[in-house]
Amino acid sequence: MENLVEILTSNYPKTVALANGTRITLRPLLKEDESALVEYFRVMPMEDRLCLKEDVTDPKVIENWIYTLDYDNLLPLIALDNGRIVGDATLHFSAIGWTQHQGELRLTTDSQYRVKGLGTLMIENLIDIATRLGLKQLSAEIPPVLDKAFYLFEKLGFKEVAVLKDFVRDKEGADSDLVLMLKTLQAA
Repeated sequence: MENLVEILTSNYPKTVALANGTRITLRPLLKEDESALVEYFRVMPMEDRLCLKEDVTDPKVIENWIYTLDYDNLLPLIALDNGRIVGDATLHFSAIGWTQHQGELRLTTDSQYRVKGLGTLMIENLIDIATRLGLKQLSAEIPPVLDKAFYLFEKLGFKEVAVLKDFVRDKEGADSDLVLMLKTLQAA
């Protein structure tokens, strides 16, 4: 098991190439990224925002994320194209309690960067970090309307383990199911 600070300082920022050759920088979210993150979520299509757990169009939500940034429980990894945020993936975890061996992954990407490998690269990086931290299991919660996300996680070794009927209510009041996916990690 490695120390998160060591993992981050020795591996990030990292430049990666998407399938179309676009060079993207991956790195942890920093406090000075607040306005860029507000802009990223402001221009996100409504249908993408409907599936998120929080109202990311509220600058106070982003401000709270920035000012409570704590890499000991939550690692937000952002993707930048020429300084503009084009992806946000998070690893949620806790070093104490009955879920200390587990992490949860969340992912959003700019619609113009989909089907180019960005989501895959971001999730692969978080899986690597989780493995190096000694986590044994990762989960992802996916509403069925996000079928492309389901297939992305499935491609990366996640398995559907439960469907919670009418579990999610979007901002328009529509109920939908929630698919829980899990991946068992192998020791690094």
